[in-house]
Amino acid sequence: MKTTHSIPKSINKLPKTYSELCRKLIMPRTIHDKADFENITELIDFMAGHTLNPDQEDYLTTLADLSHAYEKETLPPLETQEPHIFIKAHLDNIQMTITEWGKLIGIDKTLASRLLRGERKLSLEHLQKTTQQLNLPKGVFI
Repeated sequence: MKTTHSIPKSINKLPKTYSELCRKLIMPRTIHDKADFENITELIDFMAGHTLNPDQEDYLTTLADLSHAYEKETLPPLETQEPHIFIKAHLDNIQMTITEWGKLIGIDKTLASRLLRGERKLSLEHLQKTTQQLNLPKGVFI
């Protein structure tokens, strides 16, 4: 960590005002290198998931926006996958069989297998049911 500012050991020790946060932690500014990014990410991870006051929330949001901008500029875009490849990989990750997935969305084992091998095209209904039944984000197949 290249910063001289240290993250508090407890969320209760976090400064309460925006100006204090800037003075005692990291001054929000454009991220120029990996070290800056790592410092901000460490602080974001520390603050995320806690109940924060409005100044602390604003500070966290600013850090997250800066982090997102840096990632967008420096990281290569994610490759898009065909829906059948994504669903197959997701099923493997959650340890669900093709047969179980088929039952979940109301199709038989043979059709489920053919869909996930790419032999048949997934319909909008298949994708909508999969999204709903597996609690996937709505835009995952767009």
